[in-house]
Amino acid sequence: MALSPTSWLLLSLLAATPAPGTCEERARIAEAGGLLHCYQPPALTNATNGTAFRATLLPLLRSLPSTAARTGFASLHSAARGERAFARGLCFGNSTAPSECARCLSAAAGNLTAGCGATSLRAGIWSDRCFVGYADTNTTSPREDAFRARVLLPGNDAVPRSVASTKSFYYAHQHDVLVAMAKDVARRAAANISGPRMLATAEETNSNSAVSRTVHVLAQCGRDRTAADCVRCLKDSVQAVHWDLDAARGDGGVAAAVVGFDCYLRFEVSTAVGDNYATNLVLLASLVLDMLVGVLCAFTCAVAA
Repeated sequence: MALSPTSWLLLSLLAATPAPGTCEERARIAEAGGLLHCYQPPALTNATNGTAFRATLLPLLRSLPSTAARTGFASLHSAARGERAFARGLCFGNSTAPSECARCLSAAAGNLTAGCGATSLRAGIWSDRCFVGYADTNTTSPREDAFRARVLLPGNDAVPRSVASTKSFYYAHQHDVLVAMAKDVARRAAANISGPRMLATAEETNSNSAVSRTVHVLAQCGRDRTAADCVRCLKDSVQAVHWDLDAARGDGGVAAAVVGFDCYLRFEVSTAVGDNYATNLVLLASLVLDMLVGVLCAFTCAVAA
């Protein structure tokens, strides 16, 4: 599943600024699309034969899309030629069609093996709709556990379109308030994670002032992880919830995700002001202007007299 050039331009700009404290020295945008992370291969010996590992891995990656398509997740492993390989695939959200999930995972698996070569024993790739990772063990390494990256999502996956009674644009002066609100909603979503789907959502709308603010969060983990490990992973991801002002969409919001090897956290933020409020502002401005013109005319007449 290929992304449009615009989507990947936005994704690369945001992914180029890693979250604080992460290990991203080899994270990059793959030529065919997706955020790619390849870990350094070990020194090859007779005991660590990269070719043998790849031969064990490739059949798993070919089977992964069809295995994961129905439920949106699969974790496969194999041992052959003295090598062990593990492959995991996750489609994001709870409404992805099986055929769409399979296409995404198939494209991601191909881009992953092409981008990381034959010798890396741990790697992952994230697109806007799915994740594929592989390793020589099913245990997450400390560096994988620490890895986080922020990615900007394509426009058609982003902010809910405004209804006819609102005017939408991004209120830069409320940026810090919106970030804090997004983090709070993300914490609630993370706390609601439970099996078997390992997925939770949370939403909040604040319309107490003239500007309405809405945050929607999707929190998700691979189903081969425990609920406790998932919650911990997501809570760490909450710390990276942020976005630059230039990432805000012109129609009143931003949609982005914090990605990791064991969890996925998507947040969508939108702002809007009601038509009635906007109309009242225009009427008030017009009234003030009329009053000023009247005062100015009266002053001019008095001076002329």
